[in-house]
Amino acid sequence: MASPSAHAPELSPEPAAPGAGPEVPERVPAAQEAATAEEGTAPAAQGAAVAEEGSAPAAQEAAAAGPGPTQEAGEGSAGELECGELEAADSAARLARADGLKREGNDLFGRGLWGEAATKYDEALDAAPPGAHKERAVFFANLAACNIKAKEPAAAIQNCTEAVQLDSSYQKAYMRRCEAYEQLDELDRALADAKALLELSPDSAWAKAKVAALQPVVDERTEKLKTEMLSKLKDLGNSILGNFGLSTDNFKFDKDPNTGSYSIKFQQ
Repeated sequence: MASPSAHAPELSPEPAAPGAGPEVPERVPAAQEAATAEEGTAPAAQGAAVAEEGSAPAAQEAAAAGPGPTQEAGEGSAGELECGELEAADSAARLARADGLKREGNDLFGRGLWGEAATKYDEALDAAPPGAHKERAVFFANLAACNIKAKEPAAAIQNCTEAVQLDSSYQKAYMRRCEAYEQLDELDRALADAKALLELSPDSAWAKAKVAALQPVVDERTEKLKTEMLSKLKDLGNSILGNFGLSTDNFKFDKDPNTGSYSIKFQQ
């Protein structure tokens, strides 16, 4: 990722010539002064020439140095932009291919060819870019639909779980996983998925009907499981208390109707 853009000698006066004072200098003839002035210009001209000659290497060095940092940065930005456009185009092409494979799978599924349809959905997953979460969730859920038709509930649960992890709001994934749990007779988990779907879609007739059908069955099984557990605990207690002339009949179990928990009281 490119880093964010930023929100971003004086010359001293020459000292006065020494000896400046009230003395009057000796008069020099005008012709001699002019000659001296003309002779004094030669070194200055030579110095200027030297300065001009000295500037050539500097110009050569500047030319050899190539483009400055501003130019390089511009070229780098253009390269990054081009790379990003290529990646976006590749992602769009992969997604289009995946969608085409999904439609082929849907056609096969409608004709009752579950195995062939599943193959197309697998190919769609391979073609789709990793970042296309919602699309990949659909492909996984479609695979699960094939698994359910083929009576492969364990595979359906795995594929639906993948779909939910990619898109936790995808309702069909919960529906199909609920059906798969029913095939395995894991009704408590099926009920949990039906309730999750009802939270996502409170008006879902399917979810309401499924919760209404599963809830009493799960409650009955839970109560039966508690009774069996208490019976086993009672048998274990009798085997221990018998050594002291006692039994679990000396203990009264009272169920709290509000919480469903039990309290134990000792009685002779």
